[in-house]
Amino acid sequence: MKKSFDTVVVIPVGPGTAIDFIKDTIDSFVHYASYSYKIILADDSQTGIGPAVKETFPAADVLCTTKPMGGWAGLYISLASAYRHTLEHYDFRLMLKLDTDALVIGAGAEKEAFDFFGSGDKMGIAGQYPYDYDGRPWDSGWPRDRVLNGATTWKCIRRPIANIALRKLYLKAKANGYNAGESVFGGAYFMSQPLLDAFYKAGLLPHFILGRLNLGEDHLFALLAKAMGFELGNMASGNLPFACAWKGLPAAPEQLLGQKKIIHSTRSWQNMNEAEIREFFRSKRN
Repeated sequence: MKKSFDTVVVIPVGPGTAIDFIKDTIDSFVHYASYSYKIILADDSQTGIGPAVKETFPAADVLCTTKPMGGWAGLYISLASAYRHTLEHYDFRLMLKLDTDALVIGAGAEKEAFDFFGSGDKMGIAGQYPYDYDGRPWDSGWPRDRVLNGATTWKCIRRPIANIALRKLYLKAKANGYNAGESVFGGAYFMSQPLLDAFYKAGLLPHFILGRLNLGEDHLFALLAKAMGFELGNMASGNLPFACAWKGLPAAPEQLLGQKKIIHSTRSWQNMNEAEIREFFRSKRN
C-alpha cells in the first residue's frame, strides 16, 4: 500500500552543487510546510551529493542516476524517472519541483496551490507563467524555434527519430491550444498527480528518445502536458506565491519577503552573492 502525503517535493541535484545550499533549500521548505510532505532528491551529480544530504534529512528518498544525464532534455530524463518513482511509491495531492537555487520564503504556498489546482481537474503545471516577474510576456523565442524546426520543417532530419516523436506530441498539443515554446518556468513549479498519471500511462516517465532533443526540461514538460490535454497555470501574478528569474533574484530580497513565497534564483542580486542572499532569508526563518 502506498504512503500518502499532501506534497511531494522533487529536487534535481547536479554536479558541483554546494551541499549546504541544497540543505538550506530543503530546510526552507520544511520550515514553512503546513502539510505532510516527502522529499525526493534526483541525484545526477555522480559524486554522492544526494547521499551526503540524506545524512541530514534521513527520511528523504535519494535516486542516483547510473550515468550522467546532464541538463536540458537530459534533465527531463532524470526528473521523469524521479516522477515515476513518486507515482509508484506514493499518493499525493501535488508535486512541487524545486531547483537547488530555489527557496521557500513564506508560509501558505501549498494551500494556495491546493485551492488553485482544485478549481479545475485539468490544471497540470502551475508557477511563473506566462509572464516575467515584472509582467512582461515570457520570451519563448528560443524553444519555439526548436519545437517548430524539429516538428514542422525539413530540419527534423538532424534528429529524425527524436523529432518524429516530437512531431506526434506537438500535433496533439497544438490541437489542445499549445503555443510552440510556451512553458511554466522550470526553476520551481507545482504539478498535479492526474497529469503525472497521464504521463505514466503514455510512457513519458521517461520517453528516452525525447532526451535527444535540444530543449529544456520545462519546455518539454509543458508540451507534454498540453499533449495530454492539461493546462498551464499562472501562480505568479500580483500576490500569488512565485517570483522567478533565470540567473538571479527577480527583485530585492526585502521586496520579495512578505509578498512572495517561492523564489528563484538565489545565485545573485546586484552586489549580493548566494551565501549572503541565503543568510538574509535564513535569518528571517530563525
